[in-house]
Amino acid sequence: MFAALRRNKTWLWGILIIVVIISFVIFFSPDVNLKRSEGDTAIVAYMDGKPVSQGQFHQAYTEASIFYFLNNGQWPQDGHGWNAEAQAKQRLFLKDRAAKQGITATPQAAAVWLQSLPYFKDKDGNYSPAVYDRALTNLAKAGISRYMLEDYARSEIAIKQLMASFGLPGAMVSPRSAKASLADDKETIVAELAVFPTTNYLEGVNVNETNLTRFYTNRMASYRIPDKVKLHYVKFDSANYVDEGIKRFEAKQKMTLDEFADKVYKESDADSFKDDDGNVLSEADAKVKICDEVKKSTSLQAARNAARDFVNPCFEAEKLDEEDYLAAAKAANLTVADTEPFARNESIEGLDLPYNFSQSAFQLSKTNAITTPVMGTTNVYVFCFAEKIAGKNPEYADVAEKVLEDYKKQESSTAARTAARNFARTLTNSLAGGKAFDAICDEAKVQHIALPEFTASATSVDAELPVAWMSLKNSISQLNAGDVSNMIPGADASCIAYVKERKAADQATIDGALKDYLKDGLYENLSTAFQEWFSVEYAKADVKTKTDIDAAARAEQEKAEREAKAAAEEAAAKAAAATTNAAPA
Repeated sequence: MFAALRRNKTWLWGILIIVVIISFVIFFSPDVNLKRSEGDTAIVAYMDGKPVSQGQFHQAYTEASIFYFLNNGQWPQDGHGWNAEAQAKQRLFLKDRAAKQGITATPQAAAVWLQSLPYFKDKDGNYSPAVYDRALTNLAKAGISRYMLEDYARSEIAIKQLMASFGLPGAMVSPRSAKASLADDKETIVAELAVFPTTNYLEGVNVNETNLTRFYTNRMASYRIPDKVKLHYVKFDSANYVDEGIKRFEAKQKMTLDEFADKVYKESDADSFKDDDGNVLSEADAKVKICDEVKKSTSLQAARNAARDFVNPCFEAEKLDEEDYLAAAKAANLTVADTEPFARNESIEGLDLPYNFSQSAFQLSKTNAITTPVMGTTNVYVFCFAEKIAGKNPEYADVAEKVLEDYKKQESSTAARTAARNFARTLTNSLAGGKAFDAICDEAKVQHIALPEFTASATSVDAELPVAWMSLKNSISQLNAGDVSNMIPGADASCIAYVKERKAADQATIDGALKDYLKDGLYENLSTAFQEWFSVEYAKADVKTKTDIDAAARAEQEKAEREAKAAAEEAAAKAAAATTNAAPA
C-alpha cells in the first residue's frame, strides 16, 4: 500500500520508511523477542457463542476510533454520543461477516481509498502527500501507526463491500421518483418558533427531601462511582536515549546523520520542505528538520528497546505479578511511580499515552499484571497492575448537591414541556381564528424567534437554536404551510414550530441537482436496506463483553435483592397484622 502512496514523493517518506516503519515492525511483529502476554489472547467477549480475544476486540475498537477521527477530525469521547464498547462490538461483527463472505481488500485498493478521503486532501480538494504526512504525525500521537491505518483501510473497504452485497438489491432510484423527491427537498421552508426555556421554570420547582431521595433512588445507577484501577509504571524518557538512537541509526545507514539529511534533501523536491505555516524552508532549515525527525523517531525506539530489555526477563521467566515487577525495577535501579486511580473511560493525567490505553489497562489482573512496552509520543512505559477499586453507589449525602441540581433540571424541563404542549393548542385555535403568530406569542408572553429560511436537505442554519437542529428540522419538515408542530423537546428548552410558508423550487434547480441526487438516493436506499439486514443479523450474533455480562449479573442481583427486601417487608407486615389481630380486645 505504501509503495503506491510513495509515488507522491516527499522528503518525509524517506525518513518514515527507514525509521518509523522499522520501529513499528519491531513493536507489532509477533516474532519480536518478547513473549506476548496473556492479555492479547485473554477472552474479553463472545460472538455467535464463540470467544473473542483481547487482541481481536482491541483491533476492532481501534478501527472504530479511527473511523470516527477521519470523519469528525477529533478523537471520540464516551458520553458525547459515542459508546466505545458498542462501536467496537459492531465493528467486530462487520469484520467477521465480511471475512465469512470472503471479502478482502488489496493494499493497492487501500492506498487508493485513503487518497480519496477528505482528511488527506489540500484546500483545492486534491490528495496531498504533505497533508498525509502531517496526518500520520497526528495519528502517531494517538498511538496509531501507519500499519494500523493500513489495516483500518482494508477493513473499511471490506465492510463497504459487505454493505453493497446485502444492501444493493432494491436500492436503485428512478429519475421520475428522484425528481419528485428533489422537489420536496429543494422546497424552501419559512418557519417560526415559540420557545419555552427550562430556566423560566426553575423557581416553580417544589423541592423537598422526600422528592429528592426518591429521585436519587430511582436513578442510583447514574450516580454510581465506576470501577477504577491503579497502576505502577516505569517511564523511559526518549530524551535520555537521543545519542544511543543516533548511534544505532548511523551504524545501520553507514553514514552520519548530517550525511543522511544531505542525501534526503538532494533526492527530494526542495519545495516539499515546509514549516508549520506552509512556507518553504531554506536548505539549512530543511536539513535541521530532517535531523530532528530522525532524532525523535530513533530516540523513541531506543527508549522502547530499553523498556523491552527491562521487562523481557519477566515474560521469559513467566513472572508476571506485582512482586516480580517491583523486584525487577529495584534490581535495574529504575524508579517506579503510581498512577492516580482511573476509570475505563478516563485518561491518565500527566502521561502521553495512546488515547485508548485506559480500556486496555482494565484487562490487567494480579496474575497477568505486567504490560509489554507502551509507546507514547515522547516516552515509553511499562505498567503493572497495582489495585482495582470496585465501583460503588455513593451515599446520598455525598451527591446531594448534584441530585438537587439534576432534580430541579428535570422538573423545570417537565414544566417547560407541559407549557409548550398547552400553548400548542392555544396557538392552533388562535391561528384558525385569523390571529398572527407574533401577536399570539406576545399576548401569551411567550418568547418567539423566526428561523432563517431552509430546505429539507439543510444540515444547519445560521442561528442560535433553542433545541437541536435535526430535531427541529425533522419536526418542521413534516408540516404543511399553516401547521403547528407538536412539542419539540431539547436539553435547555422546549419549543413549538409554526410553518408560515413553503416555497416551491424552480425546475432549473431540480434539474441541476438531479445527477448528484440519483447517486445520493442510491446510497441512502442501500444504507437503509443494509441497516435492516444488520439489525437482524447483529441481534443473532449476540455479541457480549464482560461489561454486558457483569451488568446483566448485577441487574439480576439487584432484582433478587429488591424481591427479597419486598418479601421481607411483606412478611413483616403480615406478622405485625397477625400480632395486632391476636391482641386481646
